[in-house]
Amino acid sequence: MPLTQPETTLHEILEALRSTPGDAQDGLLQTPCALCRLVARSVAQSTRAFFAEFVNDPPARVRLRQARGFCAEHAALLTTLGDALAVAILYSDLARLTRERWQQEGGRGLRLNLRGGARSPAAPCPACADAQEAQARYVGALAAGLKEPQVWEALEAGSGLCVAHAERVMAQAAPAHAARLRRLESERLAALQAELDEIVRKNDYRFRGEAWGPERDAWLRALQKLSRP
Repeated sequence: MPLTQPETTLHEILEALRSTPGDAQDGLLQTPCALCRLVARSVAQSTRAFFAEFVNDPPARVRLRQARGFCAEHAALLTTLGDALAVAILYSDLARLTRERWQQEGGRGLRLNLRGGARSPAAPCPACADAQEAQARYVGALAAGLKEPQVWEALEAGSGLCVAHAERVMAQAAPAHAARLRRLESERLAALQAELDEIVRKNDYRFRGEAWGPERDAWLRALQKLSRP
């Protein structure tokens, strides 16, 4: 019997929780948080599909014009796709539209740009919109799936979630499940904090001769754990 969409999503989450960043095939996915990896993979897949299938699709072109292209973060993703022709088609169009907008706005519009007061794009970056949709899907599925023992087994055995995704899952989970997740992630944060404190201690001139242990890369793990998705 085929899996339903929620079951498929939960299965993806379980696989991500049971894997490690080193298992990932895409450089974008190298982060301990399973939900961050899944959202990044979803955005990469949807962006590839956009460039493979929708470059000449009129509604898609309208949405990209309204967004004024991809944001800086996701424009960097486009360079990994290697589709020079598709980028040239889309961004030639955006260059023309930008010139026309500047001509229509005149000097007043350019002065507003310099002051940070120019009109915002009429639509979000397409990849950002995909990321928000994927994030809502995975957070909701994990919050609902916390009633399953195998989900807790995977959560407890793995490296955990980033703080932002942990908080979003807690907000949607049943109170008892949210409290259990909070305890689990608090223990992980305490261990990470201890390693960060050890980095600080070993940088004191009195202890600089001590060998480095597993805390050596704790500062990198802290950036991943405590940064926004």
